[in-house]
Amino acid sequence: MFFSVGVETPASVDVAWGIVVPALCNEEFGCYSAADDKASIAPAAREAILLVLEEMIRSGKYRAEAIRDAGHLTYAAHPDYRAYDSWFVIEVDLSGLEGRQQRINITLPDTLIQRIDNRVKASDGRYRDRSHFLAQAARHELQGE
Repeated sequence: MFFSVGVETPASVDVAWGIVVPALCNEEFGCYSAADDKASIAPAAREAILLVLEEMIRSGKYRAEAIRDAGHLTYAAHPDYRAYDSWFVIEVDLSGLEGRQQRINITLPDTLIQRIDNRVKASDGRYRDRSHFLAQAARHELQGE
């Protein structure tokens, strides 16, 4: 899943870079972090996203697939995030938050399997394998339930 991340440039070398993920900020939760240097910003953001999402899901009030990112332009224009002077988008693999894997046996036409395999190969890493592709397709179909 993609998340917009706001970065607040420190006023001096003794201050950390501020990080916010507005899609995970609401009345109950906030997704904030800090990094000592530029190279640590993305890893700190990814770690904060996973930790906050885990807590949100554990609360029973949220599902990862129901969370929507409004986009960095929307957040950058919001008064709550004015201090964040640069933005980037980060992709975070949320599959570890979905529960344990379970093996199933399905029957599909061989031509469909070949099309799936071709899409996985051409995806430049978007899909790890056939199972990941099928899980993503199922999430897409079940979205909004």
